[in-house]
Amino acid sequence: MKKLIAISALMLVLALLLTLAPSCGKGEEVGPGVTPTPGVTPTPTPRAKTLKMGLIITLSGPAAPWGMQTEQGVKWAIDRINAAGGIKVGAETYMITLVECDDKWMGSEAATCATRMVYDEKVHYVIGSIGTIPAMAPILTEGKCFNAGITNADAWIRPEWPYVWCTLQPADIWTDTFYKQLVKAEPGVKTMAFIGPLTGAVAHGATQGNIDGAKKYYGAEVVYEEEYQGGMIDFYPVLTPMVAKNPDAIAICDGAVGDQALIVKQVRELGFKGKLFGSNHGDPGPGVAIAGKAAYEGFYQNEPDYSSDLYPESTRALYAEYQRLYPGAQFGLCQYLGYCSVYFYKQAIERAGSIDPDEVKRVLDDPNWTYEWFGMPGRSLGGLETFGVRRVNQDETVLSTTHDGHKVAISREVTVVP
Repeated sequence: MKKLIAISALMLVLALLLTLAPSCGKGEEVGPGVTPTPGVTPTPTPRAKTLKMGLIITLSGPAAPWGMQTEQGVKWAIDRINAAGGIKVGAETYMITLVECDDKWMGSEAATCATRMVYDEKVHYVIGSIGTIPAMAPILTEGKCFNAGITNADAWIRPEWPYVWCTLQPADIWTDTFYKQLVKAEPGVKTMAFIGPLTGAVAHGATQGNIDGAKKYYGAEVVYEEEYQGGMIDFYPVLTPMVAKNPDAIAICDGAVGDQALIVKQVRELGFKGKLFGSNHGDPGPGVAIAGKAAYEGFYQNEPDYSSDLYPESTRALYAEYQRLYPGAQFGLCQYLGYCSVYFYKQAIERAGSIDPDEVKRVLDDPNWTYEWFGMPGRSLGGLETFGVRRVNQDETVLSTTHDGHKVAISREVTVVP
């Protein structure tokens, strides 16, 4: 009996050893995508590494709609890149993981988020909120962490913050291009009034850009200029004296979509029959829902239509893909910039051949570097002459109008630095 037990134990040990040993003559699948070949031990396929990207954006509070739109664009881009095999850096592959932090539209919260990204998560590539860049920039700079600001506030492009860049050109530059197109489509304007929000570097630049553009291309006389506090509901006291001046056109300079729609609605209710211009981006859908089709009819804006023949096929295909993935969802400026920011980083890293931020910074500093920007050629422009750094992405304006409640693109022109 003892002999039988000993033999059984020996057989069990041999079976276990055979189970653990490589299969001779059959090969072994030791890595993803490896097909065993008889008689050959395959070379392991290197597993993809992880590259963290940060999103410091407003997901709660008054600016949350913009933050959530940006988040959607960022996640769409990351999903696309990972599905296509990730970021290629030499012989290595990196799959992107997203680290999110809600800045709540508050500088103190943004600083906390930036500290977390740099010191806890070790992130070097961030997509950042519009209004909280000054609170984040010193911390991100210390950690050599790039911040793609979803903004055109060039006041935040400073030599002491070399890792900050803006996804749009300053408001006065694209507003100039807007009026350059507008005067061809709607000539004959001689007098104009202007209304824009009080707060923010972006808002002030947009208002002044509208005034400068109107004077430059129309030679228009400014008969009234007014600023309002964001979040207002009753614009009648502000608009009544403006309408009394009977200008040929009123320009709504920047501001949230809801504010803009209420201004359109109330200025028409006050009897204004002239032209309405809105140089900032704004899909007419939400505005029409608030103000009505009649009020929005003929309203000129800088609003792209990515299904238009004005764009190359590559851009139209991307937009069609978004519509398939998110049926019925609006594709606004923030989705667009969030998506493009992730791909901007991908291309810069691959061009540098390294994930090291200093190597990537050299790519951004190269005046000849070009890249794809939503299916179109992109180029970093902007701050070179003033600040000695290239930290602003080249932008464009698309003159569009609203007809029967729908957007109609008229012309498209790439902006240039004066």
